[in-house]
Amino acid sequence: MIRRLLFACAAVSLMAQAPVIHFDTFHHDFGRITPDRKVSTSYRVTNTGNAVLSITQVRPSCGCTATVLGKWSIAPGESTELAATFDPHGYRGPVRKSIEVFCNDPKTPTVTLTFETEVVQEIMPSVDALYLVAARSVPTHATLRYAPGGAEPVKITDARAPGAPFLGFTWHPEGKDTVLEVTFDGRKVPKGQFRGVETATVHFTNPRMPQLPLDIQWELKPAIQATPTSLVFEGAAGTEQRVQLVLKQANGKPFRVTGESCSLAPVRVMGLQEAAAPQQTLDIVLPATVKAGRYSETLALTTTDPDQPELTLRIAAILK
Repeated sequence: MIRRLLFACAAVSLMAQAPVIHFDTFHHDFGRITPDRKVSTSYRVTNTGNAVLSITQVRPSCGCTATVLGKWSIAPGESTELAATFDPHGYRGPVRKSIEVFCNDPKTPTVTLTFETEVVQEIMPSVDALYLVAARSVPTHATLRYAPGGAEPVKITDARAPGAPFLGFTWHPEGKDTVLEVTFDGRKVPKGQFRGVETATVHFTNPRMPQLPLDIQWELKPAIQATPTSLVFEGAAGTEQRVQLVLKQANGKPFRVTGESCSLAPVRVMGLQEAAAPQQTLDIVLPATVKAGRYSETLALTTTDPDQPELTLRIAAILK
């Protein structure tokens, strides 16, 4: 009986011996910072238990945060500092990050610390890139705003996209902001080009941020829609095959198909009309003279539509 009581007392004593992790704060707010300024803070951790506290791992939520722990083993009643440094390079706007601390506290094996900040640039654009879709014959416009991150107003001195004469730039101040207007003129796009990505450079008077890039993705929307979009021939060699092609002007404007050119010479286009109409129906003919094999070719049609003077279609043929 006495032996059992001794074992019970010993078990209670062992159970009572445990570390307790305690932080003086779980969150820190850095306020507003610039992308070139690393910031640091410390979280004070104390062992309020009666056994040694062992911190086994400190895991930030991303590589932008570096941590340094003063002591990994903390005696009862002792404290140490967990320093955290945040690198805001590449961030903009509100940011919230976390740090997980793992330890041998039986009741709280994991503690989550957090911090927040707002990363502001000297000059903050409303968008980093533009996507423009337009008809070839009608210019389109897009605007973006450059706002100051501090007290100094934003002033643009120049904006240009080398090698892209179809892009134009104008700007005007609105309070401390400057509004940039981008004009895309599809009439100046070289023939045969229907989409692309350009990089413009916007210059400012601010010596700490003299320029910013602006990516502009553009696309000339098809004025003439083709059904089907690809012409597929499949069957036995030595027999004539036909595929019906329907061309429709997206805005209902009349047009004519004035010519054709195919990389597979025997292919013929039948049904070309003399009168302009919003819709044209053609027969694409693969003659019986085409030999067996696999073909991947293109068919180019010229039209009177100013927004799409040329239409290119893919031809695929599998002849046995």
